[in-house]
Amino acid sequence: MDGKLYVITGCTAVGKTDYAINFAMKNNAEIVSCDSLLVYKHMDIGTAKPKPADMRGIEHHCMDLVEPSEKFDVSMFIEAAQTAISSIVSSGKNVVVVGGSGFYLKSFYRPVIDETKIPQNVNDLINSIYAKSGLDGLVPMLISINDGMCPPIDMKNPRRVMSALKRCLAYGKTFDSVQNNFISLDSPFKRYQKYTILLERDQEDLKLRIWERTKKMLHMGLIHEVKFLLSKYGRLSDSAKNAIGYRETINWLKSNTTEDALVNEISQNTLKLVKKQKTWFKKQIPIDVKIILR
Repeated sequence: MDGKLYVITGCTAVGKTDYAINFAMKNNAEIVSCDSLLVYKHMDIGTAKPKPADMRGIEHHCMDLVEPSEKFDVSMFIEAAQTAISSIVSSGKNVVVVGGSGFYLKSFYRPVIDETKIPQNVNDLINSIYAKSGLDGLVPMLISINDGMCPPIDMKNPRRVMSALKRCLAYGKTFDSVQNNFISLDSPFKRYQKYTILLERDQEDLKLRIWERTKKMLHMGLIHEVKFLLSKYGRLSDSAKNAIGYRETINWLKSNTTEDALVNEISQNTLKLVKKQKTWFKKQIPIDVKIILR
């Protein structure tokens, strides 16, 4: 083991940022952000990105890495996080990983990237079949490869079906064999011991915090921020434009509804995300301690 990572997580608006900064101040630590949106430059208000003054002198890593028009994925995050963590550990400080982006967070405990490269001819084949026949052309092919069995994935989800087919063809194996090979891989952060803290709040308290935070975002200039991003970049990456707060504001700019309606839509969609996050934490992340914030 090369050291310990203190992982602080919890659903949106629970209070991770303040808790992590206080924790880092008391434990001679620097912070590694585990947030799939804080990596984007100029997306500050809608992501609740901490300002320099809020950081209270604590160094933050894995923020403002790419332009909002650029693609960013979990493999890029892992590389950035490994570099940051290695640097922090070498300096003799502790590491606090903070964030609630499920897939990024999962990479600290389990493999999330299949090391097999999909050959271009396989990519072209599956993409071509989908373009011509849709799922009707892909599903029978996947079932045939898997000895007539339906693999345990959402067979109505084109992205998942295409990914499963490509991996099966690249390996030359059934889906179960491919999955077993994947599960046997090591986590990218296996060399570090993890201590994971899950932050929680009373549901009504959390609802109020989400509502108040959304109203504060609009007061701070969320609409102006979105206008600026659209003007500067023209086309945002899928992750950026579909992020809660940004997606609703982009659509709102095309409508004639009130700002109150925008606040309501962002808040409701945030609550839906919270429900998904809570389920994810229960099933995917090994928690050492739960802390109820008040």
